[in-house]
Amino acid sequence: MELGVTRQMLRTATANGLVERRARGVYLAGGAPRTWLQSVLVATMATGGAASHRCAARLHRLDGFADAPVELTIGPGSTRRELGVVHRTPTLDRSMVTSVSSVPVTSIARTLVDLGAVVDDDRVEQALDDALRRGTNLRWITETLDSSMRPGPSGCAALTRVLSRPDRQGPIPDSMFERLVERVLRQTGLPTPQRQFRVLGDDRIIARIDAAWPEAMVGLEADSELWHWGPRRGRRARQRHNRLVAAGWQMTYASWQDLTDPTDLISQLTVALNRAA
Repeated sequence: MELGVTRQMLRTATANGLVERRARGVYLAGGAPRTWLQSVLVATMATGGAASHRCAARLHRLDGFADAPVELTIGPGSTRRELGVVHRTPTLDRSMVTSVSSVPVTSIARTLVDLGAVVDDDRVEQALDDALRRGTNLRWITETLDSSMRPGPSGCAALTRVLSRPDRQGPIPDSMFERLVERVLRQTGLPTPQRQFRVLGDDRIIARIDAAWPEAMVGLEADSELWHWGPRRGRRARQRHNRLVAAGWQMTYASWQDLTDPTDLISQLTVALNRAA
């Protein structure tokens, strides 16, 4: 209307397929392909809300959220639930809202707070670890958590539990898979390994081991196919393994199946540690 388009012109353009009405006050160019990002943008424009929870985690590309529904947080008054999964808040603090691909979205810190309301603690931790690896400030996260505490359903309790887990001290693992492997080891009574141990050779780092017992020169790699053995990484991973063996390290590799039944993995590590002793 600011450009001189009248309501009648808009109705005619809609009838002719030049534009498509997606929600009250929201139109698309006719024939524009439907995408997930488009649906998120339509929902936020129609409601004045912000993408949040799993939707925000996907927009921020946090680990574990490659797929997510259209999910948003809105203030009081809007009733447009058909546009996606809707969460209400008495006030939407705009200081906790940023923009990704032109979509208003809750900040990474607020997203981590909200996630616990819709996913389990392990997935919250997976996203938290990814955010920290990428340089997100832990103090910002905890301050956002403190300021978001409120009665009623929220993810605050979940993030509080995750941050309180006793094994969160030290370097952040490269993946959630590594952290789960560590927890399996802890339950077996094996000595606690050093996380992300750097192996030096010729005054340079020749490798970094997920979990290591340096005195025994025994190392454990979380050998998830996703992280290590894709087509581009296979050759590099084999070269790295050969360097470690040449340096005198005994290497063991854990798979996803070992998380379900760790018997063989624990046996191999026990033999290796006893041999070194």
